[in-house]
Amino acid sequence: MRFARSILSGAFFALYGTLALLFAPVLALPVWKKSKVRALIRFFYRAFVLAARLTRLFVVSVSGGEYAQKAKKARGRIVAMNHISLIDIVVLMSILGDSTAIAKANVKKNPFLSQVSRKMFIINDEDPVKLKDEVAALLDGGVDVIVFPQGTRGGEVWRRGAARLALACKADILPARISYAPVVLAKSQPWWDVGGGTIKINVDFLPPVSPGEEDSFHAAKRLTARIENMIRYGKERNER
Repeated sequence: MRFARSILSGAFFALYGTLALLFAPVLALPVWKKSKVRALIRFFYRAFVLAARLTRLFVVSVSGGEYAQKAKKARGRIVAMNHISLIDIVVLMSILGDSTAIAKANVKKNPFLSQVSRKMFIINDEDPVKLKDEVAALLDGGVDVIVFPQGTRGGEVWRRGAARLALACKADILPARISYAPVVLAKSQPWWDVGGGTIKINVDFLPPVSPGEEDSFHAAKRLTARIENMIRYGKERNER
């Protein structure tokens, strides 16, 4: 059973990568607006998640009540989520409405996906003013901006990027917690390690957090700690 599922997962991810490479030159053409690219990629992600459910590779569930319902429609918020698997972004964007994410600058080095990534994501090229202005414009247009505070899969240190953007743009943060049973495509985990049964993925949306008026290093530090605790434990903790 495990061997058969490993073959299935290999076929899935190979097809995903092949389609991405085939579509990249087309989407890179100047006729495509960024909003259209986001819509097409979102459709592709949703088709990928649907196909995975039909083949019983993995199934995605959403929890969080009213927050989950609101999350499915773009509201111009910063969505902060923990980072476990390589497909976190695929799963989350298949649930949200019009959305984008902060991407690392090294994505520009990929000759196949560089141009598409520029249209699909916000490239963190170490220019904080440019990044803030781009994020603010998208939020004002009702686009959700996804940030992974851990930076990398399973990162131990939660970075203050999401908090800093929320404070600078006066935007609410929507925390979300993703979980896998069993975990797949984690850092250093082989792609064929997918267990012997259907992978259960859950995305739990938590109450939105207002950043407040103070925009400072200490405010960003406090807000980051608050978001980290909410995502880790599913609720806010009273800390002394």
